[in-house]
Amino acid sequence: AGIEAHVCVYQTALDLHSQGFHVEVAADACDSRRPADKRIGLEKCRDAGVGITCVETALFELLKVAEGPVFKEIVKIVK
Repeated sequence: AGIEAHVCVYQTALDLHSQGFHVEVAADACDSRRPADKRIGLEKCRDAGVGITCVETALFELLKVAEGPVFKEIVKIVK
């Protein structure tokens, strides 16, 4: 995988999705040389059934609870 939303990220996300994985792409963790390419890559991912999220949302979804030492460390990182 690479960081270009319309090529590497798109192809990897579709491949994993086709294998039955639940895939989420963090829109703020990928890019493309041209903004339109990024937008189109993310739209194509969404159209194929891949979720679009951001890094902070993904981190807090993985934590499941807003308490404890891990939560406190994550808050320090994202704020």
